Amino acid sequence: MHDVGAKWVQTFLKENQSLAFRLGYHSAPSMRQLHLHVISQDFDSKHLKNKKHWNSFNSPFFRDSVDVIQEITEEGRPTLNEDEKFMSMELRCNRCRSAHPNIPRLKSHLLICKSHFLPIYCSMHQTKTIRIASLNLSNALVFKPLFYLI
Repeated sequence: MHDVGAKWVQTFLKENQSLAFRLGYHSAPSMRQLHLHVISQDFDSKHLKNKKHWNSFNSPFFRDSVDVIQEITEEGRPTLNEDEKFMSMELRCNRCRSAHPNIPRLKSHLLICKSHFLPIYCSMHQTKTIRIASLNLSNALVFKPLFYLI
């Protein structure tokens, strides 16, 4: 499933090489069928309408695919971050971490935010840089945002 997601990233990058992506899963799935999210980090979507939806992709509730694969390989199952507190966290920009009172204000900020996507992959156990090139993709980065560092 991860490889298929990586191929979609490659397709999207042909349209816009400036995009950065995350591939992953919600800790508590929103539907019965197992599914992988391929999320561009610009979050430019009319479908993103509420705080819970934003936080489902921008908190530890969203599990990066590479972590899930590693945990299943090493431990036989992934760690789930199902705590509902993640859904009610304050809205923060996924780049500069500035706080915003609501989705319309956050979306307006995202359009003008000059902070770069950090090419850092951080988990609670390790810090390293990983390029999608290791997945046969070029000019893109896979990373976890700063909420793991705060």
